[in-house]
Amino acid sequence: MASESQVNVPAADDANGLHMAAVDHLFVGTRNATQLAEEGGPLMLTGSDGIYVDDIEGNRYIDGIGGMYFRNTGHGRHEVAEAIYEQLKDVSMHVYAGSTPSTVRLAAKLAELTPGDLTKTFFTSGGSESVESALKLAQGYHNRVGERGRYKVISRKSSYHGATWGTMWLGSHPFLPREEYQPVPSHVVHASDPNPYRCEFGGQTPEECAELCANSIEQAILFHSPESISAVIAEPVSQPLGGVLAGPGYFQRVREICDKYGVLLIFDEVITGFGRTGKWFGADMLGVTPDIMTIAKGLTGGYFPMGGAIATKRVSDAFTGGPDATFKHMFTYTGHPAGCAAGLANIEIIEREGLVENARIQGERLWDRLQEIKDKHPIVGDVRGIGLLQGLELVKDRETKEHWPASAEIGPKITQGLADRGVWIRVGSYIVPLAPPLTITADEVDELAAAVDGAVGDTERALGV
Repeated sequence: MASESQVNVPAADDANGLHMAAVDHLFVGTRNATQLAEEGGPLMLTGSDGIYVDDIEGNRYIDGIGGMYFRNTGHGRHEVAEAIYEQLKDVSMHVYAGSTPSTVRLAAKLAELTPGDLTKTFFTSGGSESVESALKLAQGYHNRVGERGRYKVISRKSSYHGATWGTMWLGSHPFLPREEYQPVPSHVVHASDPNPYRCEFGGQTPEECAELCANSIEQAILFHSPESISAVIAEPVSQPLGGVLAGPGYFQRVREICDKYGVLLIFDEVITGFGRTGKWFGADMLGVTPDIMTIAKGLTGGYFPMGGAIATKRVSDAFTGGPDATFKHMFTYTGHPAGCAAGLANIEIIEREGLVENARIQGERLWDRLQEIKDKHPIVGDVRGIGLLQGLELVKDRETKEHWPASAEIGPKITQGLADRGVWIRVGSYIVPLAPPLTITADEVDELAAAVDGAVGDTERALGV
């Protein structure tokens, strides 16, 4: 036996045994093992359908955050599972330097769906790998067009672009502190967040904040020398900040700046892609086409680990020609045929059921309900987002926008209040993220909003507000 101690593998229906085994043998992302043990273990799901998930104790919850922003087509899609099964029966995996029909068909489908001339995909197993691949594509492109000195990447301070050692430095998500992984890599440059609610430069309107923050990217390029900058990477909607949308003109200005200095623009659409904003992609919403787009989560709806980096023809053409031009990059499971079959089936559901349009319609309804909650509760400082990618920011004082101290335990209070009302969203601190499946109905939006209203009210009473 590999272990010196006796390990009992619990039965699939042994709730207590599973919870104990999870604490003892499983790293649960961002969760402290001691705290997890005190809580009795992680939420243990045993069933799901539509927008709902069921735990091993028999509780049913609305999945208020779409798993982790990936469950665009909802839970329990047997047709996706069947597509995976049928593919695995035929060809379970390609061979080195080979491919399969499902892989090629999905790449072609993505070329059809994505805006502009984003036409060539490198497949990955998830979002972090997609961002890593995009950064390598960008630097590799510059090397092949005679710009070998371009290696630095500009990102926004509060962005989230992945959790690998390389990607975590591109942002400052509070769930992934960096103090134990120092020093900061020299190739990462941070620019200001275009957050109209908390504009770093004091912009008084969304438009003014957008201009100031976009100009800070140009200033960063000039400070570090344009000849050293490979790419600017940005999310069309900043979900770590609770669905922050940059003010009008921001991305158009960033596109102009990138073109002016020969810098590639990367859109991280791992969260925003496949209908969540009420458009197929955030790029469609913004009317701006990046040079490279990263995708994952909504690509397969979470039914298979899958992602990709999609390049424009200008970028991909740099990797054609002689052997030296080859994109020297690979992962074992890139273009996994079962994942690609899942992606094709998932996209077909989005198209057939009009889920992009439903995200727009129900997103407007959710927005109205959240505005009502803000009007009712003084600790709600801001409501932001678009489509089914929205959020609340909770504050101690609306005038100063001061946050509650960590000792107030705002996140746990809201999380528990939501769970008591049948909604599962783990709230980390002062941001309440909302990203339900795109299949949600009007009545379900109202049910979700009512739970948020009640949880915020509970929290206010506990704080003496």
